[in-house]
Amino acid sequence: MRKVKIEIPIILLTIVMLALMALSGNLVYKSLSEIVNSMLAESHPDNKLLLVKDANSDLNEMENVVKLYALSEKKSYLNDYYEINNSLESKLTDIKNTTITDSLSQPLLDSMITLSQQKMVIWKNILNLHLSKKTEHESFNQYFETLDTIMVVQDTIHFEEAEKRGFLKRLFGKQPEPPKPVIVDRTVEKQILRQEMQDLEEEIRQRNQEMSTTEAAYLQKNLQVNEALSAVIARLELKEQESLLQKSQEADSLATQTYKRLVQFALSLILLMILVLFLFFRDLRKSRAYQKALREAKTQAENLARTKELFVATVSHEMRTPVNAIHGLSEQLLQQKHDAKIEKDLQIIFESTQHLTELVNDTFDFTRIENQRLQLNPIDFSLNDLLDKLELYNRKSTAAKNIRFELEKNFDESLVLFGDEGRLKQILSNLLTNAIKFTDAGLVKLKADAQSQAENILLSFEISDTGIGIAEESQQLIFNDFVQLDTDINKKSGGTGLGLYIVKKLVELLNGEITLKSQLGLGTVINVNLPFKIGDRKKLQKNIESYPAPSGLKNKKVLLVDDDEFNRHLLKNIFYKWKIDFDEAENGKQAVELSERNVYSLILMDIRMPVMNGTEAAQKIKASGNAAKIMALSANTGNETLNSTEHGFDFAMEKPFTEAALYHSIQKVLGQESDIEKIELKKTEGIKPDLSELERMGNGDSKFLQEMITLFISSSENSLQAMQENLAGKNFQAIADLAHKLAAPVKYMNVLPLYHKVKGLQNMAENNPDVDLLENMIAELKHEIETLNKELTALLTKFSV
Repeated sequence: MRKVKIEIPIILLTIVMLALMALSGNLVYKSLSEIVNSMLAESHPDNKLLLVKDANSDLNEMENVVKLYALSEKKSYLNDYYEINNSLESKLTDIKNTTITDSLSQPLLDSMITLSQQKMVIWKNILNLHLSKKTEHESFNQYFETLDTIMVVQDTIHFEEAEKRGFLKRLFGKQPEPPKPVIVDRTVEKQILRQEMQDLEEEIRQRNQEMSTTEAAYLQKNLQVNEALSAVIARLELKEQESLLQKSQEADSLATQTYKRLVQFALSLILLMILVLFLFFRDLRKSRAYQKALREAKTQAENLARTKELFVATVSHEMRTPVNAIHGLSEQLLQQKHDAKIEKDLQIIFESTQHLTELVNDTFDFTRIENQRLQLNPIDFSLNDLLDKLELYNRKSTAAKNIRFELEKNFDESLVLFGDEGRLKQILSNLLTNAIKFTDAGLVKLKADAQSQAENILLSFEISDTGIGIAEESQQLIFNDFVQLDTDINKKSGGTGLGLYIVKKLVELLNGEITLKSQLGLGTVINVNLPFKIGDRKKLQKNIESYPAPSGLKNKKVLLVDDDEFNRHLLKNIFYKWKIDFDEAENGKQAVELSERNVYSLILMDIRMPVMNGTEAAQKIKASGNAAKIMALSANTGNETLNSTEHGFDFAMEKPFTEAALYHSIQKVLGQESDIEKIELKKTEGIKPDLSELERMGNGDSKFLQEMITLFISSSENSLQAMQENLAGKNFQAIADLAHKLAAPVKYMNVLPLYHKVKGLQNMAENNPDVDLLENMIAELKHEIETLNKELTALLTKFSV
């Protein structure tokens, strides 16, 4: 209800503001438009007046041109006249067609046009008069030229032509008389011409007198027209001045009115702002309270989300260790002979732990996806090696169900890609697991293609099976979270319904696409297209650099004996990678028993263990005639002579060790060629962990690294708590044993100063125990372990982002 009360004045205020702004803006816009139009009208001269003045100027120019022609009779002036006449006619037409808003100006323009036309007619007539004079002068000049000729040639003498005679007459007759001249008298002709010239001169004089009289009349009329035309133009100019004055007054009035409106608008805005401030300060206290509550709620929600995520991550990691232990142990027990009931119970335990592992992994990945903390870890990797691993992992499952597994590769096996190998492996593994799960007969097939696209490689995977298939109405829902189809297999095996949802999210994260085709009862085909960059083979060697399985252990079995789960997990990861079969034992007694039942080529034995230590176990195994080579794993080989046969060991290696050290040590103890006697450990200063060796041992697997870090944090905290409890009970030997167990994991973190303190605590507890000094050393060690664990926790957070 409080929220509604706050919103009502805000809505009303918004409506009022919009209405006032719209009204004021409209009024101001109109006023400003009128002012601008008025100013534009004032700034532009009146077109009709310009045309009138221009026409009047042409009329004056026409008058001058005609006068100049009358004086000089040059043709150029006559051409100018015609041009001016045409221009005048065009301008008078424009004046006539001009739109007139003022009705009083129209009669004046009509008068101006009429007067201009009259003046044009006057000067046309005057020009014609002068053109006629030119014709009379030409006639007179002809007469004058004739008379001049007569005066020069007064008489003309002609000779009579002689009679033509034949040739004989000319030869034998008399000579003819010469021709007689005939004289022509021109006196009469001259008198006639003179009389005609006198008559023409009289006629020209009379006509000139008439033309002068006519021209004077035209000029008088021209003066009258000029006076009338000047009066019209003066009246038009007066009208224009009056119009400009009126527009100026209107602009002033509009400016005054606009100023008033702007003042009103400003006052309205001020009042509106006062109202806004009033409402703001009135509701500010309530808003602050709401914001504070929202912030607290947001903080609580974020803390809850982080707590939930951390809880899920912690539970997932903590559950993985015991679940894996139960899974492995049940698998080992199933390989032994038991009665039917126990075997059935073990099978249930084995399948349940396998299912629980999948649930833990799916839950952990789902939490990271939902919190958008899932990030990619691109590396250079071999696609061929990845598919070979998938084939190896899934053949056992398909063989257990009596179905075939086929892998088809349509690409160059030397292809190297750059991308997140782990996520690609997870996608394909989940899809293959689903296909195997829902297929009871036939086959499961993985087909891989690679196509080049510029600098990228488009991977196309097809996972097909001959299983139960998916109904058409369910195919759109299969990739949603927490979706499980209503099938007998799902009812039996259960599940969270997150597997395919996680696959889809990972495909989208890799900028790919996934499609599904299925027919109920016939099987399912899933296509996945993923773009990857082309990898660098040189970097591939660096990223996946690993030692091959020792040649002497091929097709052989190894026994791992260590009471520390951290150390066993590390060794298991290496032997998994080497594809060497192995068994595990947590103390010397279990090792002796396993060595009696199984044949091992190599036994890796820790020294300090509960129930039976490594030295005693090694001696018993050797005494029984077992031919297995036994390597001692000790955090302190310098203080113990472990390389002698009386202790039962064939070789001793210091913990922590690198993969290289383990490889070369195994090669040496098995009699294979090796140039390395001992691998020096990389030393670091301070309490900053250096996990480079663990990363290399894990083959770039971030999950392995996270599990190792989690195990170290858990085991170190448990060891410190146990040290404090034993210190209270003054059980110094237990403190020494705990320090001995803690030394190797600390050294694996590559924090040598802390490692030396742990070894110092061990020596103090073994040789010269002092309660106060041990208490200080344990407190100092606890502080530094906590600091180290904070660094490791921060790394875990980065992994989970």
